[in-house]
Amino acid sequence: MESKKKKFLYSIFTIILVLTIFFSVLYYLYWPTLIATIFSSEGLWIGVVLIICRTLILGIMSFFLYRKWLRQEAIYISDAYFLFGSFFGILTCAKVYDLFYNLVIISGVFNPEFVLLLVKIRFFIIIVNLLPVLYIGLDAILIYINMNKNKEMDKKQFSKLRLRIMFGFALVTALVIVLAPTLNFLNLVFPFITILIYIAIAFMFLFMYKNKRLTQANGLIIGIAFICFIVSNLLRTILININLSYSIFAELIDIGINLFMFIGFISKPKYA
Repeated sequence: MESKKKKFLYSIFTIILVLTIFFSVLYYLYWPTLIATIFSSEGLWIGVVLIICRTLILGIMSFFLYRKWLRQEAIYISDAYFLFGSFFGILTCAKVYDLFYNLVIISGVFNPEFVLLLVKIRFFIIIVNLLPVLYIGLDAILIYINMNKNKEMDKKQFSKLRLRIMFGFALVTALVIVLAPTLNFLNLVFPFITILIYIAIAFMFLFMYKNKRLTQANGLIIGIAFICFIVSNLLRTILININLSYSIFAELIDIGINLFMFIGFISKPKYA
């Protein structure tokens, strides 16, 4: 088991190193434009600072969950702590990318094809980010099936069903992203898809909480947090359309939601 833990640590350090190099090169290549954009827009630097703070908070939460996972006697990548840690870990990378992406969009100096590529990458990251919590949330399907059928579905059957659902979800959303012809099309269709997924995940965790099936985390808090994410995304769109500087408030709200979700990830329900 110790060798397995060491292997994981080496893997995660390698991933962190590769991502650090990648983002360092990315920011280095466009640094003059990014800096000029920050100082050319009044108050934009506050938003940048908030995104950096949120990134650090997410990274700390991811580290805490991974450490909690590693301290268990037996570790599996299907374990809730690993999946929750992965969710925050991917979200940490997403925020580093988002900072670059947002500054590029605000600068307005890049051609539409490049911007469309960046948007597609951003939506790919969103999909990957949702997979860990979707994996856990799909347990609700097993609970529902077993509650409404005389014969229970065994874990092997359910594992196959879960993988099919996740593969189908990833494939359909990937096709939408890849085949999206314009930025407007992607911005119109994809948020609708992600909102539906947020609703589904929220329902899954609330369902598991109601039926007292999730013991490693508080499904009620997690479900409410995902509902809050939906409201936050809608609010962010409204605020940005009113005034770009208002996105600062949206970032603060998201930090609060992330912290609330983290509490759900690390706290056990009363029935556990």
